[in-house]
Amino acid sequence: MPPAAYGAHSAAFPSGRGWLKVGCSLLLSLVCASSALAAPAASAKRLAKNPPAAASKAAAPVAPAPPAAPASLSSAVELDLERFMGLWYKVAKVDEPQEALRTRERYEFLQRYDGGVRVIATSYDPLSNRWDRRQDYMAPVDTKGAAFSSHYQLAMPVHFSISRFGPFGVSYYVVALDPSYQWAMVSGPGPQSFSILSRKSELEPELRSSLEQLANRMQLLKAPLRWPGPEQQ
Repeated sequence: MPPAAYGAHSAAFPSGRGWLKVGCSLLLSLVCASSALAAPAASAKRLAKNPPAAASKAAAPVAPAPPAAPASLSSAVELDLERFMGLWYKVAKVDEPQEALRTRERYEFLQRYDGGVRVIATSYDPLSNRWDRRQDYMAPVDTKGAAFSSHYQLAMPVHFSISRFGPFGVSYYVVALDPSYQWAMVSGPGPQSFSILSRKSELEPELRSSLEQLANRMQLLKAPLRWPGPEQQ
């Protein structure tokens, strides 16, 4: 081999010390690569042994909020006879024995030219399997039973006299009234009779509870109040 070629060959291959440096560099690279590969596995093992608190323990379910207490109801202080007219459903009642079985009861109040009220009462009698319809006439009266000269704004409670039996009247009282005229509490004509009238045939449970509380607070109930089911409305 010519001297020039020998020199080039010697430059292409490192000497003994150079081989040592190359070997150390390769060894260091292998160690670093092994450490990098082992780190994720070690982390996974540590997570498996000591999971985070949020992952190891499921979040406790949130307790539902307690139901809202029924709103306290108040009664109107006056009855506007014109606003009281129209269709009402009997949604709750304490009846006399002879009336207890009647269902789907509703009343239509129509104002007369003389200030009195025409009442059209409709109900279903399950014993006879037929609908009953009757008409009454009632007029607001004062504590002495005399007719009012003005029939439009009446102080609560309002006493009506129902002329069901000729000249002899029976008493019918509107004892509590929604200021928006959506419900009313009435007593009579029987001594035990009490009922809640509503513009709707069904009431929400919260309103039913509030109405019953109001009736108890006013000491209007002489027996447990009965709420007919939807099929009886």
